[in-house]
Amino acid sequence: MSTLCETFRKEAGTVWNRMWRACLHGMSLSEETLTECALYNIALAHQGNDIVVDLATKHREAMQGADWEWWLVSGTKGIGFRVQAKRLFPNGRYQSLFKKGTHPYRQLDTLIATSSDEGLIPLYCFFNFAHNQGRFEKLTNSCNHSYRGPSIWGCSLALPRDVRNSNSDQFRNLKPIMTPWHLLVCQSAKTDLVSAARLFLEKFVQGDYPTLPRDLPDRVRRLIEVGDQRRSSKYLSYSDRDFAGEISEDESGQRPEKVSGIVVFRDLHRP
Repeated sequence: MSTLCETFRKEAGTVWNRMWRACLHGMSLSEETLTECALYNIALAHQGNDIVVDLATKHREAMQGADWEWWLVSGTKGIGFRVQAKRLFPNGRYQSLFKKGTHPYRQLDTLIATSSDEGLIPLYCFFNFAHNQGRFEKLTNSCNHSYRGPSIWGCSLALPRDVRNSNSDQFRNLKPIMTPWHLLVCQSAKTDLVSAARLFLEKFVQGDYPTLPRDLPDRVRRLIEVGDQRRSSKYLSYSDRDFAGEISEDESGQRPEKVSGIVVFRDLHRP
């Protein structure tokens, strides 16, 4: 079975190629579709004895422009992220990054504020493909996989503060602040998943956000419980149905607004 790092890297390539082919044929894929398919593919690849992935989404009509919660979990502790996805357009811009009008940064500011309220790290996930406005170079890093081609940037992360400081939705201006998303988990085969994330985050966030693992909120514990029950049952069921309503509110009173779904990447072989 592939490591989680390898799966993330492979999925970045899938997004890169899918967006490129769609563009060639004049088709567009929404951020919601790209996000859901990428996380779905990762979840299918990891339902074994080392890493499991539990995924629950809201109804489609509630998902337009909404954030995701990502959790990396080892034992009873985890690090949570609130993630907004943005896709590259054929004109070399991330057209939905800023809103028109007098408050172009409203969505970005809301991402930061809601993340802070819920103890999460805010992230942008940019979906990219080969583009004539600039190039994504090969990558040198400590991961043990051999591939270093441009499609490694198909799914890339950036901090909202850096996005705002760039004051641009242009690919060529935002590229320098991005990092391939697999680096978030690239050390997970050598240590536990949460420790791997901390190694990455200590360099990436540079002290601006908490990187210590925290107790899991009730909604995350409940999703893990639903996933375990489903895997041990002989009856087929959907996590979304079993988890209905709990994305919007959990027992602690937390109500994450405009959340499309929650995904939990859980390290099973380390307590």
